[in-house]
This record gives sequence, structure tokens and C-alpha cells, in this order.
Amino acid sequence: MNPFYADEAVTLYHGDCREILPSIGKVDVVITDPPYSSGRAEEEFAATGNVAVSLHLASELAPTMLVFGTSSGRGIEFTRSTIRRLPHNRVLAWHRSYVNSPAAGPWRWDLVLIHVFGRGSFGRPEYSSFMSSNGTRSLAIEMEHKSPVPVGVMAWLYEPFAPGVVLDPFAGSGSTLIAARNIGGKAIGIEINERHCERIAARLSQGVLTEEPA
Repeated sequence: MNPFYADEAVTLYHGDCREILPSIGKVDVVITDPPYSSGRAEEEFAATGNVAVSLHLASELAPTMLVFGTSSGRGIEFTRSTIRRLPHNRVLAWHRSYVNSPAAGPWRWDLVLIHVFGRGSFGRPEYSSFMSSNGTRSLAIEMEHKSPVPVGVMAWLYEPFAPGVVLDPFAGSGSTLIAARNIGGKAIGIEINERHCERIAARLSQGVLTEEPA
């Protein structure tokens, strides 16, 4: 299994994570933002069932998972019911300023829930369970990715587990990988979209990247 990109801290694989995950060894934590779908054809994922299989496979590799979900009731139930191997620990929240999804009702979809499964990083009161950030609009344009996560958000989630190995089976814009390398940890990413892989490799080749594009 040849990596698409590799350096001393990051290994990125191009392919379907359902096929690659069984070949990945144990890691310290999984942090990922899955490409959820509701039956609409979106690249490789025709429905959330494929995401469910992927998350289950990933849950066998780490004692802790941090999984981005939606703030809808149905989305919360889906995320919690998908990962059965690890207990549901708690929920973190990210408030994002840029929202490209239409609002349902009077409230914007600007609150992202991150579900923590398994063993948390206890005894670290300096880390807040809430974060607010900017920068996703310009990152979405640069990466041609509809819902990128800023590096700072991924650093907030990963730092309590650093310098452990983090796995992101849906690497997307590559922010998890960049955050881990910046902090001095190691990361493994999987991404099925080759164009996204090319952009991730380009971002990683820039060296330390802590700020989002203006």
C-alpha cells in the first residue's frame, strides 16, 4: 500500500477508507469529519450507510474517537448509533462563522457538534469544550471543498492527545494532518478524492501552516 504523500510526521493514502482501514495498525485517536449524505449521490458516498461502515472500522483502531456530526436530532442519533464499540463519552461544540447550508427554520446551521467516544483525555481543565472560529469561507474556495475545517479547530481537538498518532479516514482538506504535524505529533489520513489528495499534499508541502488563507 503506497502512500500518496509521506513525510516524517504525515502519511496520506488515496483510496476508499473501507478498503484501507483494515491495513492500518492501532492509533491513539481518530478525529474525522465524515461526508454525511441523506441518500443523495455525493462522489463515492451514495448514502450514510457507507459512512457508518467506515466509522465502525475506524473504531476498532483507537481507544478514542472524535467524530463531527450535525446538530439535527436525526444526525445526532445516526452518529451515536454508528459507533457501538466505544461508549459515547460527551459532546464538544464548534461555532463556525461561515455557513454554506440553507437554514431550516429560524436558526442557522452554524453549530457543529463533535461527539467523543471512548476514553477521553481527563485531568486537562485548560481545554474548553467550545470553540469559535473564522476562516472557512476562504479555505472552502481555495480547496474547492464544501465544508473544510480550519487547522485551528483540528489543533484544538488533537492537542490533548499529542504527540500521539491521529487517524483521519476522511481527510478532506487535510486540516487534521496539518494540525498534528504543527503540534509535533504524527498523523495518518485517507481520502478517496484524488483532487483533494493533491491539494492536501500541496498544503503539507508549504511547511508549518497555522493560519487559514485570508
